[in-house]
Amino acid sequence: MKKKNWLIVGILAVVTFLLGMLANSIMGRKAEAQIISRANTDIKDFEARNEIWGEYYQREYQSWLQTADTTFRAKYMSSDNDDLLAERPEMVILWAGYAFSKDYTAPRGHMHAVADVTHTLRTGSPTDSTHSPQPSTCWTCKSPDVPRMMNKIGIENYYKGHWDDFRK
Repeated sequence: MKKKNWLIVGILAVVTFLLGMLANSIMGRKAEAQIISRANTDIKDFEARNEIWGEYYQREYQSWLQTADTTFRAKYMSSDNDDLLAERPEMVILWAGYAFSKDYTAPRGHMHAVADVTHTLRTGSPTDSTHSPQPSTCWTCKSPDVPRMMNKIGIENYYKGHWDDFRK
């Protein structure tokens, strides 16, 4: 009987501890949400200009500005537009059939995201009036203007589109 009582006490202690941790997490998130919701009240819906966001999120903006620097060098990576397929030709074989086998450069900072994805062969880079083989979803990870475009033409139409529908 004593063993059973200790087991119940132990289980209750663990449950009480876990409920306390949950309550602490909820209270912390509520405080965090209040700070965040006050910070961006002056930003208009679908604002894509980084400078506007930088007024309210200075640390993040300064971090983003630092991604313009392409001088970083390491043994296997850099922050410049190095051709990794030329450095490691075996990657062409590993990625055979995927767009990465056509062109793969070292990832640069977020400041270069739209320029890098626009000038890569992976998106098809059509030279005539034909559509790129890539869908418009490739923009979703690169362009801050995607939410505005989705609102303007509709989410379904955005996802039905092609890469080059939104290049300009």
